[in-house]
Amino acid sequence: MAVGCDIGTCWIVSARQGDDSQIQVKSIRDAYFRTENDGGSGIKSMLEMSSVSFIEDNEDLYIIGDNSLVLANLFHREVCRPMQQGVLAPGDKNAEKILLLLLDNILGKAKVKDELCCFSVPAAPTDGNIDIVYHEAIFKKLIGSLGYRAEPLNEASAIAFSNAAKEQFSAIAISCGSGMVNVCLMYKTFVSLSYSIQGAGDWIDFNASKSVGTTSARLQKIKEMGVDLMNPAAGDPKYLREREAIVIYFKALILRILDSLKSQFIEKQSTIELPESIPIIIAGGTSKAKNFLEFFISIFNSLKEKFPIPVSEIRMASGDPLQSVAQGLLVVALNKEAK
Repeated sequence: MAVGCDIGTCWIVSARQGDDSQIQVKSIRDAYFRTENDGGSGIKSMLEMSSVSFIEDNEDLYIIGDNSLVLANLFHREVCRPMQQGVLAPGDKNAEKILLLLLDNILGKAKVKDELCCFSVPAAPTDGNIDIVYHEAIFKKLIGSLGYRAEPLNEASAIAFSNAAKEQFSAIAISCGSGMVNVCLMYKTFVSLSYSIQGAGDWIDFNASKSVGTTSARLQKIKEMGVDLMNPAAGDPKYLREREAIVIYFKALILRILDSLKSQFIEKQSTIELPESIPIIIAGGTSKAKNFLEFFISIFNSLKEKFPIPVSEIRMASGDPLQSVAQGLLVVALNKEAK
């Protein structure tokens, strides 16, 4: 038995093979909302009545998952994140206990002793100084406390393992998350280039919200309601300004991704040889925006004459982009267990 667990800034997703050999996927929003535990107000009792997931800690209550975002918008406050920019949030004293609760929610206790759990870790960023070593060690501890044998795997490589079999596992895999974009160039299962850039979905929310004078939580909610990147005018007219800002920053993000890939490849070109063209495969929650693939291709086509890597096609990972990393982690975990 084995399980894959994608630990993202906005979502934690697990994938497990059921008794019927079908893949079972669970997800939970990686967020919490803190409120005071005022015994006189009966907040705890109301939360229990409504089956809202929360934890109690002395004078505070922490509401987790989707309800945290709803309450943040209701009270015009920002939601709290135990993860920031792809790694454990530095300085958040609540982060570990919140993350353990979230992991227990979607993984549960190991079904057999030392059940293998392959979990995602980001690559080192090219544009920041983030401690990946500490992040990896903490999640090994948290997942291990649930009875699993926890093994890390590069996030973007999981996409290639689950979506590039027909190319003999040769692809450029791009995972567009909330806190980071992870990129990996894999050739015949060997990772020859791997890195991340800071700022993805959250970067879009933050900058677009500043541009129109609202909160990141509200902007995120509008984005998740649906924005057509090829036609931002489509939708409720009262949110047009917000949608236009979202599209502007989606374009800026894609340009950053392509520019970073170009720069990284040129820097390491002496050690990378590609005898044939390979696909770009895209996944991650940020890529769920309507017409993301068409938008990405249109921007790539404007730059492809100067792009140094031979690209055969650009396609989305199969299935739900939010689940692709977890499913790739499961593929690797099952392959390890079969040996």
